Amino acid sequence: MRFRLLLAGVGLALVGVLVAAFGLINWSSATGTREAQMRAEQVWYAQPRHHYRMLIRQRTRTGVCEQDLEIRDERVQTVHLNQCAQPPIWTVPRLFSWVKQLGHPSGLCYPSSLQCTCRVSTHLEVTFDPQSGYPAQVRYEWGLRPNWENVDYWQSLVFRSDRIDCARRTHGGGAVELTVVAFTPLP
Repeated sequence: MRFRLLLAGVGLALVGVLVAAFGLINWSSATGTREAQMRAEQVWYAQPRHHYRMLIRQRTRTGVCEQDLEIRDERVQTVHLNQCAQPPIWTVPRLFSWVKQLGHPSGLCYPSSLQCTCRVSTHLEVTFDPQSGYPAQVRYEWGLRPNWENVDYWQSLVFRSDRIDCARRTHGGGAVELTVVAFTPLP
């Protein structure tokens, strides 16, 4: 019995160290993206761009599609091409807004908030155009990871025969990559 308690104490201490380390890694990554975006937005809004054309390529697990859009005063004026199964809504400010949303990962629990065996895990990489500031490439990945800081995860390992495999529940997670293939300022 004492050995089990000692083992549990060591396990909890190790979990605490891992949680703190992962928290610092995620915090510094999110901070870097936010700072880069703030600089990029300053570059974008410092130059008047009321009329431009963007060719956007979107890559997901289901395939690749492109949208070629002409934007005037931050509204889509003309759709030259739309191969995607979604409305053609992308403008540079909407891309900035989307990146901001993705940069605030939710702390969602799975399968429920009452039993938080797995946690939603996200990763965001953004490259901004150095001259114009717009998001040139956005890569967002998500999936489920074991929730080591919650007792439900450890109980599922010890007491359940149907152990929860977080990665398998999301079929490996997902990813979306959005790339501005061409950006042309228009008169």
